[in-house]
Amino acid sequence: MALSGVPVVSLTIGIELMNAILLPIVLGFLLALERVALPKELQMKGVYKWASWAMCGLVMSFGVYVGFIALLKVITG
Repeated sequence: MALSGVPVVSLTIGIELMNAILLPIVLGFLLALERVALPKELQMKGVYKWASWAMCGLVMSFGVYVGFIALLKVITG
């Protein structure tokens, strides 16, 4: 515990859980923004586009998985 009396480890784990839950939402909005808001000449193309989408999809799926597992642990105690 720090001087404030807040358990720092629990706080850090909670913040990382929130990050894992919010990351898929942020990545989805960034991909949608790139697709809608950028002019055609600045949009991702070819292999770079598909690699970026695949990596974002992988990170999103891990984020949803970790968030789901953590929420189950919180619910079950």
